Amino acid sequence: MKVYEWSQNYSVGVVILDEHHKELFKILNQLFNLMDESADDDPILKVIDNLLNYTHYHFAEEEKIMAKIDYPELEEHKILHKEIIDQLNDFAKEAKDGMAIFVAIKIATVGIEWLKNHILSVDHKYYNYMKKLGIDN
Repeated sequence: MKVYEWSQNYSVGVVILDEHHKELFKILNQLFNLMDESADDDPILKVIDNLLNYTHYHFAEEEKIMAKIDYPELEEHKILHKEIIDQLNDFAKEAKDGMAIFVAIKIATVGIEWLKNHILSVDHKYYNYMKKLGIDN
């Protein structure tokens, strides 16, 4: 069951970053699906690890693009990325300590809300900045 889907409203005007965001939605949906299935800890822990790895990768790529265009709010953006990574790391540790399915609920809920809000309120700022500079993807 897909709980949350990426829509064109989430587009940041950079194809590769839109693809990354789609993948993050997909991974978070995997957690929701595992909860529906009352899955054991191992598959949940694998998805949580995948989420962490992919989130690190995505943030690094996004920050490279922002640096390349000399985005003036890059440092503030990095702080927001670090905050969610720290929170996800805390959740992952909690999941590894047992009862991963209950932690998966927190990760999926917090993750999807953070992702939607971050894209719409923060990532769209660099999209608007790029448009002002006439950068077209």
